[in-house]
Amino acid sequence: MSNGAQNKTKGTPRQTLLKAVELIRSAEQLLIQASRETANPATLTKISIEYNQLDSFLSQLLHAQAIADDAEFGNATAALKKQAAMLEADEEYIKKIVSDAATAAKIIGYIAQALTLIGKLP
Repeated sequence: MSNGAQNKTKGTPRQTLLKAVELIRSAEQLLIQASRETANPATLTKISIEYNQLDSFLSQLLHAQAIADDAEFGNATAALKKQAAMLEADEEYIKKIVSDAATAAKIIGYIAQALTLIGKLP
């Protein structure tokens, strides 16, 4: 299958990944905002850990999106689905470390939307 044909057959999953990337980036931006709003070193460390986990997941999303081979793309999306389960567990933790409830809700909302998209990947 040519690269053009691959891109057409995988256009929708790749667009899904792109939307998930946008959502994770939005969550990261809000975590940065939350880190700037606290002076508590322990809270800053916890927020940094959550940010790093999201950033790692973001890198995996971007890597998967760049894969041209259909079989490798399928393997990458399967791995993303496993990683998504770990991010889902982080949602409750984010509520505890981000002091502003509205910001925490937005962060969790972005992550939940991204996880829903990833769950729909083939």
